[in-house]
Amino acid sequence: MKRCRGDSCALLVQLIKEMEIWQIAWALTAVVGLVASGIVGSGFALVNEGPPGLDVFHRRDALLIPRTLVLVVYAPLGLIVSGLDAFESEEILAVTMIGLGLVWGFFQGVFILTTFFGFT
Repeated sequence: MKRCRGDSCALLVQLIKEMEIWQIAWALTAVVGLVASGIVGSGFALVNEGPPGLDVFHRRDALLIPRTLVLVVYAPLGLIVSGLDAFESEEILAVTMIGLGLVWGFFQGVFILTTFFGFT
């Protein structure tokens, strides 16, 4: 495991120390949404051959609705991963995809925290 050392670690610690409470709450809310996306995507990948994608609409059977729900929950992480993959070739599209994934993950985290844990 690579540890944070040198200037990059000091910059990260300074950034976290200067954050206000609402900024930390928003970041943690987005992290909750992205972690939920990762858990759902990993579970789907264990049961099927790979992570969820638009190919779930290819087969019309009784499992179409659960597959669609999995795709909706996995979408923020899928957008971020796709944006990171496309970052070298198309920067504007990549930044847009990463931003959309973070916003979607934030709203998903808000839904999870308010519905299941009662945070307001």
